[in-house]
Amino acid sequence: MLVFKIAFIGLLFTLATASLQSRARQNFNCDEILNRQIAKEFEASQIYLSLASYMSHDRVALEGFSKMFKHSWKEELEHAQKLIEYGITRGASIETPSVPKPDDSKWLGMNACQIVEFVLNLEKKVNEHLLKVHQCGDVKSDPQMQDFIEGEYLKEQVEANKELSDLLSRLERATLHLNSDGSKVAMCDGLGLHHIDQELAKKF
Repeated sequence: MLVFKIAFIGLLFTLATASLQSRARQNFNCDEILNRQIAKEFEASQIYLSLASYMSHDRVALEGFSKMFKHSWKEELEHAQKLIEYGITRGASIETPSVPKPDDSKWLGMNACQIVEFVLNLEKKVNEHLLKVHQCGDVKSDPQMQDFIEGEYLKEQVEANKELSDLLSRLERATLHLNSDGSKVAMCDGLGLHHIDQELAKKF
């Protein structure tokens, strides 16, 4: 009797799962890696939200940086939403991601240059995984997905990496300090940081 009940429950589960299979699905086999990319976009958005709040604090008062990170927060959310909509269009099994909470206290021990470098590395990691999503389309013979990733993400990601790299170089140059021994070091603070923050405030 117990075996019959287990078999019956298994049959019901199979039927329920089958009823959720998309009729639109064709030649799509990258569900897992697409869901991982969605999770990474949400995770990046949370980090940007944390940074935007930190930069707005009255003891930091870098409104330009805050506006830039707020812009990036919304952008990453849009990226995640676009991937979700694409997956649904292709008949993928979309999973709601579990997004870890950023360590808000982390920024206290970092200067502006270190934060920008951290964000640059974050964007590189997101891009690195995007390339794996693109590669899945190649391995699974899905040129349409490759075209989607190329058209919607890769160019924008490369441009974002360049902008952050330029910002870091300008920050270092604007805050360069000459030591008594003749050596130079980027302080990433002071009037130079203020000027760049004002530029970002106007841009974003």
